[in-house]
Amino acid sequence: MPNLGPNFVAFISRPEEKQDYTELDQKAEFVFASLSYCDPEVVTVDPECLKVAIAKFSILHAAKPFTAILNRKEKCVVPAAQLALALDLPPITLNPELARDKYQMRQALNSGSPFPHTFLIRTTCDLEQVPDTIYPCVLKPRYGFNSRSAVLVNDRMQLHSVYEEQHKSYSALEKQDRTNSDFVVESFIPGTEHTVESLVRDGVPLFHIISDKLMMEAPYFVEIGDTMPSRLSGAKQRACIAATERALARMAIRNGWTHTEIKISDLGAVVIECAARMGGGYFETLYREVYGIDRLRVLASLFSSRDSIPMPVARTHATARRVVVYGPARMRIVNNAETLFHDKRVKLLWPTSVSAINRKLAGPPIDFRAP
Repeated sequence: MPNLGPNFVAFISRPEEKQDYTELDQKAEFVFASLSYCDPEVVTVDPECLKVAIAKFSILHAAKPFTAILNRKEKCVVPAAQLALALDLPPITLNPELARDKYQMRQALNSGSPFPHTFLIRTTCDLEQVPDTIYPCVLKPRYGFNSRSAVLVNDRMQLHSVYEEQHKSYSALEKQDRTNSDFVVESFIPGTEHTVESLVRDGVPLFHIISDKLMMEAPYFVEIGDTMPSRLSGAKQRACIAATERALARMAIRNGWTHTEIKISDLGAVVIECAARMGGGYFETLYREVYGIDRLRVLASLFSSRDSIPMPVARTHATARRVVVYGPARMRIVNNAETLFHDKRVKLLWPTSVSAINRKLAGPPIDFRAP
């Protein structure tokens, strides 16, 4: 008897991620795609030669039609969205480039308004176009994510020195999505920061889940942690939702999870960024802990069933903190973390075990500073 279940294309980064998808639905079938080679069964998609991948998937689609494209990776948003459009599958976004290009994104979010101001920085010469009235401002990569190289800058001299430092380090990073090392300078919006995770079907948000970011330590914008669900007042939550829905419409996001970052200040609720994918890192485990939902399973069911998806209800309240450290002390810090997680009051959300902590990653110090 032929398999009558859904047939998905799922973007992954590592072979072990295949299991995350295959465990969702025993009736579902998957063709996996990656921006880099994983194994012979995974289709390698080169963003610079996307037509080759589209041709390959078109043949597979003709033989057995796909249900949808599934993706949870920021670096895969554009090829995943372009593939969905090319195969006439439920679109992730009608304008894929907006989802990754923070310069174009800001233009779309502003919708004709000059504020927040943004300036494209391709070379050192472009720094001269930044007006003195913008300080303090934020310097960040045009195509960055995970808060990489995002820095608060207070004056023109600092802007030049920080740009040279961050451009050098960011340019050295491997970029599987073939993006460049342009930067943008944006107005700094003071206030508290919040995340709105939304589920969208056919351009209509089904629900929004709001959480609060713990205060980040300047000059870096490394995320320190989150409180879930949000403790904002009802009025401020409604303001976040209204700002998010305007952003989703301006970004032309049509289907799937979205991850919107918002600042609340005297200016009201201002959208900083809006991503056409679910939040990463420990968010998956945190949502499971607080709401009892598997966001990947919800994403698959969004396309495989037309049944209504109920608004998740929080069953507990939690605050999650990231362990962030300086490079030279990182090994000692990880050892301290191993001691911390023996405390029964503390739960390690992500990664799943202390031994899996990526010992190569480090950032500005917040917790467990070594003497």
